[in-house]
Amino acid sequence: MFFFYNLLFYLLHPFLLIFLKFRVMIGKEDKERYIEKIGYTKCVSPGVIWFHVASLGEIKSIHPIIKFYQNKNLEILITSVTLSSYEYFKNNLEDKNTYHQYAPIDSPIIISKFLKLWKPRLAIFVESEIWPNMIMQASRNCKLILLNCRISKKSFRRWKLIKKVFKKILNKFDVILAQGEVSSKYLEYFEVKNIKQIGNIKFINSKKKDPNLIKINSNNNNKWAAMSVHLKEFDKIIKAHIELKKIKKKITTFIIPRHLNKVDEMIKIVNKHNISYQEISKNYVVGDLDGVVILDKYGLADDIFNQINIVFMGGSLIDRGGQNPIEPLRYNCKILSGKFIDNFTEIYQDLIDKKLVTIVQNNDELVSKLIEFFNQRFITTDNQPKIVFKSFSDEIFDKTIKFLNNYIH
Repeated sequence: MFFFYNLLFYLLHPFLLIFLKFRVMIGKEDKERYIEKIGYTKCVSPGVIWFHVASLGEIKSIHPIIKFYQNKNLEILITSVTLSSYEYFKNNLEDKNTYHQYAPIDSPIIISKFLKLWKPRLAIFVESEIWPNMIMQASRNCKLILLNCRISKKSFRRWKLIKKVFKKILNKFDVILAQGEVSSKYLEYFEVKNIKQIGNIKFINSKKKDPNLIKINSNNNNKWAAMSVHLKEFDKIIKAHIELKKIKKKITTFIIPRHLNKVDEMIKIVNKHNISYQEISKNYVVGDLDGVVILDKYGLADDIFNQINIVFMGGSLIDRGGQNPIEPLRYNCKILSGKFIDNFTEIYQDLIDKKLVTIVQNNDELVSKLIEFFNQRFITTDNQPKIVFKSFSDEIFDKTIKFLNNYIH
């Protein structure tokens, strides 16, 4: 299997630069730094602690850990795949002793070049970043940790088709820190030797952002937000809004779309039901609107969470695996989700156990729970969710740092 995997890369190697240039043309790669993906870099500091992440969610999850080790003046390399993850690094983690490089393509030639340049003394891969050449070659010269390992049901079904391959790759890690029981059981199937559980690092608190654009000037208590809403579930959210209107005189529903290119279609659905709406990019001040507010720009969700205290997590009324509820929880929000949460099973289980999340089975239950929360007048001065969450978060952070300190000297 490895032979054919590497053979493919050897055959494709002459065309990788052309492929990356094409991705630059369509806005998928950094036009100044895309060459890093084939192993070149302008800045090298051998002997770093290397963290490898996929994208924005993973770099956010290691933010508090990186900050802790930056204060120890350690030299750190972070590799990531996406443009958004680099933007986050640049705005939040850039430091004189912390470097960022776009992750090299998993070609044996490119990985060899990358490792010879950086010579990491410890490699920490985050969540489910399993790249055979990167792992196999790095394991020859440094300790390897898989931090916050998450294996979804879907991934497990694929991986077990080539059990021997994944058994060999996963056992190259000196230790794997699993997110929870589900991932641990999946790892046991692959006969992984060293599995530990210390908690999900996505629960660790990083600094909250104060709202800077959206201002909600409304005395209406019947406000809620639906986050990461897919187009196919938008009808259900609008139906919930209509049902709520039958019980409460005025309802303001904030929609944070999963995909901004679907906003126009969402507006058509809103118009079809004769519901008033506001596109946030046209007016950042929300008054006493009886209708729907659509966030048609990225990066504004925190502004909503800091001012609205009831949030429904999208992708969960339809079978899209749900959405991570950590971000609104940091703002003391009351969280609702549908039953389709396969992508975040372990996170939700922890939160349900601590009564920080409510699961609804269908639209009727969603409406019923929203009415219940409206009637409770759940306001941000009720700090119980925040207190429970912070205590849980601090415990996981302490355990994670204590464990990593065994490897980071």
